[in-house]
Amino acid sequence: MPWIDVTKSERLASGQIVTVDREDGDIVVWRTTAGKVVACDARCPHQWSHLGTAGAVDGEELVCLSHFWRFDQEGTGSKLSAAGRRDEKSSIRTFAVREQAGRIEISIPD
Repeated sequence: MPWIDVTKSERLASGQIVTVDREDGDIVVWRTTAGKVVACDARCPHQWSHLGTAGAVDGEELVCLSHFWRFDQEGTGSKLSAAGRRDEKSSIRTFAVREQAGRIEISIPD
């Protein structure tokens, strides 16, 4: 799997999201509050909202602001109920990501 250069590390601060435009589906790269870089499909599996524009990082998760589905760093989907219960939702595909020499790169399987 080839590595694709996304951006300089300094351009992705904690809580930020960057979109990687691709013909066969965009990918978003985001940094958790703790500083981990994560890459996943850009479209929420619920109603296809684009997480690059309708998403926000909340601590260690990416939240779709359209209907508040949440995705952890492994892509597991959930939604918090009004009572605080975490209900399982569809997952999102994630991609290998690495940060080296001041750059962020993702690997997309063929």
